[in-house]
Amino acid sequence: MKEIPVSFVRRMQLVDKACVVCGRTFSGTKKSTYCSQVCKNRANYLKHAGQRRADRREKYHAEKKAAAGKK
Repeated sequence: MKEIPVSFVRRMQLVDKACVVCGRTFSGTKKSTYCSQVCKNRANYLKHAGQRRADRREKYHAEKKAAAGKK
């Protein structure tokens, strides 16, 4: 049996970039914006924080109103 050396060539070039959330330098593709999944999740949380708070506030007031009606 003949062995053939195999090499994997990266088709996407890596570029040194800075993460928009934490500012850490990382190597990523041209499209990458975040250094890790943690920073990606944090950015998503911050992006939708206002809507999340409004939904939670609305739910709180609805529950409080329902509880006041039961007394």
